[in-house]
Formats: sequence, structure tokens, C-alpha cells
Amino acid sequence: ALGLRAAGFALFLGLLAVAPAASSHEANLTRFGPETYELVQGKPTTYSATFRAIDGPAKLVLQDEGIDNAWIKINGRDVVEPQDFSGNGEVIVDLNLTRENTIEVTVPGIPDGELGVRVTQVTEADLGLLRQGYFGLNTTDIERQRALYDTMGFIGEIYPAGPETSTTFAQSLGFPDDYLIYVSLHSLEDPPTQPFVDTVQFRGNSYREEPPYAKLNHIGMTYGTYSTTDLEGDYAYFQSEGVGFLSAPTTAPNGERFVFMKDQDGTFVKLIETAEGEGPTPGPDLVRLANTNMNVTDLQRSREFYRLLGFTESAPGSQAGSGDFAAAHGFDGPIEFEGEDISLGEGTDGATIQLRQWKSPYDNAPSYPPPVNHLGIDRINFYVEDLTATIETMNELGFEQLGPIGGGPGFGIVFFFDPDGIKVQLSGPRTD
Repeated sequence: ALGLRAAGFALFLGLLAVAPAASSHEANLTRFGPETYELVQGKPTTYSATFRAIDGPAKLVLQDEGIDNAWIKINGRDVVEPQDFSGNGEVIVDLNLTRENTIEVTVPGIPDGELGVRVTQVTEADLGLLRQGYFGLNTTDIERQRALYDTMGFIGEIYPAGPETSTTFAQSLGFPDDYLIYVSLHSLEDPPTQPFVDTVQFRGNSYREEPPYAKLNHIGMTYGTYSTTDLEGDYAYFQSEGVGFLSAPTTAPNGERFVFMKDQDGTFVKLIETAEGEGPTPGPDLVRLANTNMNVTDLQRSREFYRLLGFTESAPGSQAGSGDFAAAHGFDGPIEFEGEDISLGEGTDGATIQLRQWKSPYDNAPSYPPPVNHLGIDRINFYVEDLTATIETMNELGFEQLGPIGGGPGFGIVFFFDPDGIKVQLSGPRTD
């Protein structure tokens, strides 16, 4: 994100030589919801909202749990009336949407029952994504963070990776004017190769004091995962260097050996065992960034959003357990989450996004609000073929843009929000 100011265009030209060509992808986007409306004793209650879409067909999907009548209007037109309900089951209604839409849901005032409402729309687009560039981590002390990366075996570094001030970049991150920062890019390889960790220390008036997410089930990006050929050895080595862990290494129900550590600010890092690479050695044996975590409120909604971006490859990631498995995640009682591990597929860097919808314990607190300066992991970056074209398409599809384009002639960055408000940064050449 931020670290692309100095070296971004050269890095981009390098990855173009090896990245696969982008292509068009189809996804069944959730345009509204999912929302659940519970019956409240008394008179009927009406709820209203607005949402964006594209001109064209869509579907209203209702989950009817004990409701035998309700009224729904889309753009002022009655689309669902009491006779459409059976009292239990799914109801699907064909719609036609515009770019800006309204929905009104009226449920009766009797006890018991609830109504789930979702509006979906099949959409196809070529957003030109090539690969993940990095995830962005904000820290209170960049020198201390650089020392941690050195302990972890990050031998590739670009520091400083950009100027300390830049009004155009600051505004793209959601600041009203300028910021003051230190910024560095870190890699397990030298010369540095993506995906990086883009590390920023916001300073002065641009510093934000709130700590990173305290628990692993918080909505948003809670950790990055690195594979290692010697999990037990790295655990012991990092402990000897003063790194804190949630537990000793343990085995997940799916057979994965893992452990969670924390950096000095409290940001989580996950280590998983792999047979890929050489080792063990006396020092760290990290191999690569295996995935970047995203906790989401609705797996279907997020899965389809990232499918449209190009994440067409997936593997199941749902798990549940107690005891050591729960303790390794920082919880005393049983835990359960649904999940998918998604990737851009063959020819990319191999890193994946780990989508997780926590069922228990559930925390509905939202992800970090803008600007993009919250301590912890506060952004994920993807390189695109043509930033100007991608922005135009994203706006046509109705996605929310955080701020103006940052950068200068020829190369820039921009942020969009995913369905949970996670900040997705797009970087690439500009043709405007």
C-alpha cells in the first residue's frame, strides 16, 4: 500500500513478467443483507434500507422461520405479500434492480418467528487482478518491528520504502490532508519478493492509539500465517528471543500443526508446519506466507465478493473443537467456525485468503473503521493490470471507494471496502 511510493512501479513491472493474464469472473453477489427480522409483539414493524447494484435481474431470497405473513417492497413496488409465505422454508422472488435501490420489510406484530432477507445478483466482470502484493501492518515502533522480522528470518527489506509525508497517498487512505509515517517492506527472500509485509508507523497527528484486535474471532483481518519446516524448533527459538505465544504448538482437527504468536503490539501471527522447504536449522525456518486471515459475518457473501475479484480456487476450512485446539486460539471453551481457503489459482504467489465465519464464540464488533491507520493488520493489497479500468468497473458495480486515487501519473493506489468493511487496496498503472 504505502510502501509502493518509491519502488512500486519497478516491482509491478517485475511481476508482470511472471503473472498470469487476468480474466473475467462471475459471482452471485449479495447486494443486500443477509438481515434477520424477528417478530416483536405489538403492531407491525417496518424496516427500510438502501443498497447499490447494477441494472438488471436479481433475486430476493427469504428464509421463512415461523412467519406466515410479511410485506416487502423493492423500489416502492410490492414484491412479497402474506400469501407468499408458508410459515417455514425458503422463498425466492425474481427482481429487477437499478443502481440505487430501496427495500422496505414489514413484519407482523405477533410473537415467535423470524425472517431472513437477502438480495443476490449474478454479476460478471474482469477486474484485472494479478496477485497479492502484501498485507499491511501498522505498528507503534517500526524499529522494534524490524527487529522482530529479523528474528523471524525476514532477510529481504526495503527501508525506507517511501517518503514520510504524501498528501495524495494520505487522502487515499482516508485522511483529510497529510500524514507522517515511517514505512518498510519485508520479505523472507532477498532481494525482496511479494507478497510482502508492508509495515507502517503512523506518527504525530496521524497516530491512532487503539490496540489491535484482542481475540482471534473479531471481524476483520486478525493474522497472517507463515509456514515453517520446524514448528517446534521455531517455537522454542522465538520464545528464547522474547516472543510471546498463546500456547504451545498443537494439532487441529484437520491434522494441521500450528501455534499463534503475538508481536509487541499484540498483533497475531500464525505458524503452521509444512514439509515444503529445507530445515531444520539452528535459527528460524519460515518458508513463505501461507495465507492471510479474514473473519467475516457471512461466508457466502464474502466468498462471492472475492470470487468476482478472481479468487476462483477454494478448499474447505471449517473446524470445531475444544481443549488444546480452543486454548491455542485463546479460548477456554469450545470453538467453531465455517471457512474456505481461497486463492487466485495457478501462476500466482501461492498465498491464499483464509475466510472464517465464527459460530462460537461469536463477536459481531465491526472491522477497523477508516482511515487506514489502526494498529494491527488494516489492509490487503492486490496488483491490477490497469488501475484506471479497475476503478471504473468497481464503481460501475456499486462498490464503496474509501478515498481518491493516491500516487501520481503512471502509477497509483486506491482502497475499496469488502462486504465487512475490510480495506482492499488495489495498485497498478494508471491510464487516465
